[in-house]
Amino acid sequence: MTSQFNFCCCDLIEKQIHGGTIKASDDFPNDGYIIDLSTSSNENDEKNSPSSSYNFEYITLKDLLLDSNFRGGGISVINSLRTNIDNCYITHFTTNGILVQSGHETYIRNSFLGQHITAGGDKNERNFSGTGINIQGNDNAVTDVVIFSAAIGIMVTGQANTFSGVHCYNKATGFGGTGIYLKLPGLTQTRIVNSYMDYTSIVAEDPVQLHISSSFFLGDANIVLKSMKGVLNGVTIVDNMFSGSNQGVEIVHLDKSNSPFHQVDQVIVDRNVATGMNLKATVAKRSLQGNGTSWNVDFNNILLFPDHIKNVQYSLSSTGSSFPNHAIRNVSDNRVVIETNEAVAANVFVAVDQSLSS
Repeated sequence: MTSQFNFCCCDLIEKQIHGGTIKASDDFPNDGYIIDLSTSSNENDEKNSPSSSYNFEYITLKDLLLDSNFRGGGISVINSLRTNIDNCYITHFTTNGILVQSGHETYIRNSFLGQHITAGGDKNERNFSGTGINIQGNDNAVTDVVIFSAAIGIMVTGQANTFSGVHCYNKATGFGGTGIYLKLPGLTQTRIVNSYMDYTSIVAEDPVQLHISSSFFLGDANIVLKSMKGVLNGVTIVDNMFSGSNQGVEIVHLDKSNSPFHQVDQVIVDRNVATGMNLKATVAKRSLQGNGTSWNVDFNNILLFPDHIKNVQYSLSSTGSSFPNHAIRNVSDNRVVIETNEAVAANVFVAVDQSLSS
């Protein structure tokens, strides 16, 4: 079935729309959506509105191919509760493939979204625009979804959302694109796990409670922590794999173009592995062998934050017959200086941690 009309649903509960193709007509409104789960009244309802004011509940959109015909978007879910979008293919959008605004618990899974139909390496990739999924609400989930062309794969301006099994190979970061953009004015409370960032990075503005783990970053894709008001709190980036092109790109990058981070607490970057990219972490260990009275251990090439060591543990093992007195003399500029009261041949082992309060 191929149709050319705007499908608008109003005041529905426990309904399913499934099977078939819907294509926007040539005079379809540029700001419209093929399937529009909203009312004709104000679409910008308060996010914390009482349940009685939800427009829809338990709507399922399944097994659909939506072609926006480069006019507007695919699906709009406004102020709805417990909505399922399952096994949908959404293409040729210019605004958003899927827009979720307010409401709670929209689940998007097993779906494919792309402005242009491509399998990667498209010669017009620099011109990709629009957003695959735009989430402006709380408590939603995106699972096993591919976004294969758009300027931004997923834009998030809500809290307590989770993303798992997402594959973003939309416009490459090198061309100005972003895989997942967390644009959040308050608590982030976002979890990104088991995902594949394919030449597209994750950008998070002032993240508070953000977890990224068990994901793969290809083609110099990385994680950018962007300072807006200088807040960085409760962030864990662990157990990820990164692969790059030996261009010196850091796996986690601090973007301080607006202001430096001045509120840093409970940030853990650890147990990541990389080839062709520069590792960054908030914990590190080093050993140094020498003969003298001073050992200067430099952690600048691995530690994420400049001059931010909050905890140091060290041991000194003398290889000679005497054992000198020793102490830490300085911890600044991500360097640890240990001195002894006499010259000695020794091995020094140092562990540092930046994850504690600033």
